Amino acid sequence: MLNIVIIGAGHGGSALIDQFHNAPNTRIIGVSDLKSSAPGISLARKLQIPVFNNYKDCLALPDIQFIIDVTGDEKFQKEVDLYRRPGSEVISGRTAKFLWEQIVERDKRKDTLEQLLSQYQSIYDIGLKLAASNSLSRLLYHLLEDATKLTHAPAGSVVLFDEGRAQMYFGAIKGFSHKFSKNLRWDLRKGGLAHAVLNRKGPLVIEDMQDHPEFNNPVVLKEGIRSLMAASLISQGKIIGIVFVNDFIRRRFTAQEISLLKLTSTIAATSIDKARSLEVAMMLAITDELTGLYNHRYFIQRLSQEVRRAARYRKSVLLALLDIDYFKQYNDTFGHLKGNEVLRQLAGVIKEQFRDVDVISRFGGEEFAVIMPETSSKKALVALTRLRKRVAQFPFKGRDRLSRKKITVSIGVAAYPLNSMDTQNLIQRADEALYRAKDRGRNRVVFSTARIKKRKGTDD
Repeated sequence: MLNIVIIGAGHGGSALIDQFHNAPNTRIIGVSDLKSSAPGISLARKLQIPVFNNYKDCLALPDIQFIIDVTGDEKFQKEVDLYRRPGSEVISGRTAKFLWEQIVERDKRKDTLEQLLSQYQSIYDIGLKLAASNSLSRLLYHLLEDATKLTHAPAGSVVLFDEGRAQMYFGAIKGFSHKFSKNLRWDLRKGGLAHAVLNRKGPLVIEDMQDHPEFNNPVVLKEGIRSLMAASLISQGKIIGIVFVNDFIRRRFTAQEISLLKLTSTIAATSIDKARSLEVAMMLAITDELTGLYNHRYFIQRLSQEVRRAARYRKSVLLALLDIDYFKQYNDTFGHLKGNEVLRQLAGVIKEQFRDVDVISRFGGEEFAVIMPETSSKKALVALTRLRKRVAQFPFKGRDRLSRKKITVSIGVAAYPLNSMDTQNLIQRADEALYRAKDRGRNRVVFSTARIKKRKGTDD
């Protein structure tokens, strides 16, 4: 066992104490410094190593083999050499400084390695988290949070690629203004920023957007984006999208940050591709193939849910059934292919007229259904009348060439709890109102006149 004493307990001495205390076959038997507040003195006391204000007392300790002098004082070094015990050796001056610097450098490398291990552990955790995500929106949120955290970026986005339309759209966004986030879709333009990212093997890094006028656009400039890093999301050769991290100041991203973003994007691409495929499969299961609206099965499921929710919170639900007037005659005259084209276009017209919270489905044949949660009869009448007029005025493709007669719809409406307290009965009431609209001349909106008889003792 080598016994050593350390003279000088500043930062250099503190680094030596920390290093030699854990070293095998080495024991620190004393530490000396004139300042009792020196960092090495506090550390030595914590480690239960004897401390001395007078270096002579420290040098008087028995069995000293090495004296490490890190005071940096040449005159003092001569005194240490004078008072040292025979058989002990002094390490001082440039030798002590070199020893200290090597230890400090090794500590830095150790810290860097530990930081790298921590970050790659984060990458591993990201992979597990993404693989476990069942929801695409949740997966994109986790990806963006992790990407900005690893690169110390205040803002970022995950942009997905719509192959059918050759468009990009936001899947997740962080750190930007609401106005910037409203730019939900844009065309993939040759020579644009997204095009440049997707045509690179590695991440695109821009330290200052002002140095790249070819990528600047008014929206980006107004938002104040100054620097960015972007990596493509590609799975099995298929373009999934891009993950961006942004800053609002000129910034140089480190090689480590670039590597981490690349690894994260590589891991995420496959998970996103799987999640998108799963969501498409789920949508196909509840979507009408011809119109793209929800199918009858999903309509029944959602209507039951909305009625239960309305009952729990004492709210209303309105159900509207729409039927195309004289559609059988149209099909018999012009054929089912032309009829299907009318159904597809009508589905788009209906979707344009209602809120995101409203549930629109194809009820069957030429019938459509709209569930309107928490909607008054007055507001429903306004929306449905607007729809009826829009349909009558809509220039359906091919209609003018085939027939001068307008395509119109008749609409029947029933409300929970006013007209019915039961899901199936609510559909029946709306259907009855629809037939009255047909009997009254078509191309009109008719509300159910049925009323629920209140039982004694029930609330109004």
